[in-house]
Amino acid sequence: MMRIEKMGNRDVMGANPSRIPNAMPRVLCLLLSLLLTLPVSVEAAEAPETEKAGEFKPVVAVLYFDNNTGKPSLDVLRKGFADMMVTDLAMVRQIQVVEREKLQKLLEELRVQQSGYFDPKTVQRIGQGIGAQFAVTGSLQAIDPTLRIDIRLVEIATSKVLLAEKVTGKKNQLFDLQQQLVSRFVKALLPKLEQLPRPRSRAPDVDTLLSYSQGIDLADQGKLQEASVQLASVVSRAPTFLLARERHEELLARLKQAEARRTETLTDVTELLGQKAERFLLENNMAEADEKQGAMLLAWRLIRMQYLARQLRQHLAPEHPRLILPGHESQALAVMKRWHEQARAYVQESTAYFQRFAQELNGSRYLSGTTLKLSPEDEERVRQAKYGPLSFDEEVRLHVARALLLGQFDDGMDGFQAGPSLSDLEPAVEEAGFRLLEEAVEDAASLQPQLRELRVRRALELHGDALMRKGRMEEAVARWQRFLDMFPTSNQFNFISNKIKTALGMGNNSHANAGATFPQSLEACDKSGILEGYSQELYRRQMTRGYKSARELFVELDTRCGESKELRPYLRSLLTSSALSAAKAGDCATFHELMTTRFLALNGSPSDIAGYLKNYVPHCQRAEAAAP
Repeated sequence: MMRIEKMGNRDVMGANPSRIPNAMPRVLCLLLSLLLTLPVSVEAAEAPETEKAGEFKPVVAVLYFDNNTGKPSLDVLRKGFADMMVTDLAMVRQIQVVEREKLQKLLEELRVQQSGYFDPKTVQRIGQGIGAQFAVTGSLQAIDPTLRIDIRLVEIATSKVLLAEKVTGKKNQLFDLQQQLVSRFVKALLPKLEQLPRPRSRAPDVDTLLSYSQGIDLADQGKLQEASVQLASVVSRAPTFLLARERHEELLARLKQAEARRTETLTDVTELLGQKAERFLLENNMAEADEKQGAMLLAWRLIRMQYLARQLRQHLAPEHPRLILPGHESQALAVMKRWHEQARAYVQESTAYFQRFAQELNGSRYLSGTTLKLSPEDEERVRQAKYGPLSFDEEVRLHVARALLLGQFDDGMDGFQAGPSLSDLEPAVEEAGFRLLEEAVEDAASLQPQLRELRVRRALELHGDALMRKGRMEEAVARWQRFLDMFPTSNQFNFISNKIKTALGMGNNSHANAGATFPQSLEACDKSGILEGYSQELYRRQMTRGYKSARELFVELDTRCGESKELRPYLRSLLTSSALSAAKAGDCATFHELMTTRFLALNGSPSDIAGYLKNYVPHCQRAEAAAP
């Protein structure tokens, strides 16, 4: 059962009750009547006919209520309760309510620590800071099983308590409590109102309000992502809690704006570092640098390479596989060539730096430190832009060769693999990449045995992988066999041996075998080999030949094996794989060409095509022709 009780005209903040006038101005009476509706909400109603244009609207601030329940864990309820009341009051056009966020900001600036009710001086400071004439304050006296809230209205200028009330009810009937308060006091305020307004905040119970309060408290702390997760869970549990829904939507918008600002800031810092790197590299050279300057030169060279890798991203498909987009071929090639120029210099400078500044100990040469330092200001920019790590690269030849031959780039973030690689587009670059790997094997000869084996294995394994990807199986096997001959007792012997067997179609993984032997399966129209290896061959061709190879592979299969009785039932599925792969790489023309011709001929339906477009490649949907 709900009860609404008057607490009398007690001045709990020190003022004499006898000083409160018996006859109040019309506006103040209106305000008091409205405050009796707390903590409920009302829909905006039409202003009474007697309201005049420009009539004075009192400004009300809802302060955080004190937690007198004896449970510190409920302190956060003050924010949620205040937010609920602000929302409800704001729906009434006859008064002006200060936003809770504005109050929160002021409290943080004033460093107000609430202990008991706000004292008169603090209330006045707050009122002046936010331009309020009246303050609503009070306390949460009890929560479980009975909810009791004491409410006070304070005139800020005089510190008078103009009204003192308390509301009681069951904590799981908070929404009913709101509705009854709205019904009772809005009728008294607006007797001619035909339809009672509905509460807006719609908090179902105290426990839900507590969860909501924890969410907005996280937002106040700047933990927007955590706050979003918290409020999303509140909305999920209480879908009719309108205030939680609205705050969650506002928070999502803030997160989106914050991400946009972060991206803009990151872009600005990235551009600044890219430009600084270019200037530094033009003005300095390793031959004239001391050890500190040499380390800075390597750092700026690495930043420049990562900067160019990020430039390359702009010309690649956003999804795996990251193929060069249609129409971006010349721009992507130009960026990769500039990256290669920087990489050549990086290899030369790293070699010179090591030769000049490495120390010898027990027959081995090493650097006293591998961290490449910049000025503190630039290191902070590097951190913001997520470049790094900036350290001396002992396997620089391998890393450069991996980018040239396989298209694997380091951009300081998560890295990526681009296709086709520069070596696929420029035959001379292929030879340069293989030469780097041979140099890595030669340089490893001076290393300690264990490290020598590791470097040689990485170089020869990469060499074989690159050759295999380019369809040069016998040469790949020869590189892997070279490692086995050099290190017959290596614990990696079986691993490398299995790579050789897989290349020959005899490894311990049938799927990998089928990918390696797909050319033979296609030649023989072998159904099982084609079905098992088609996706691997499609990926290999796309990464080495680009987006056009998706269409070329299916056309080759269809031309050679399209009449095979065994394979024909699977042609439509294989066609779909090629068409979707082309579309994801930005080649929508191939998707529509394959799907509207051969797909339909293979008993595909227009509804299937529409489904693929809607669910997998919506960017390839064509605008419908305008009606005549």
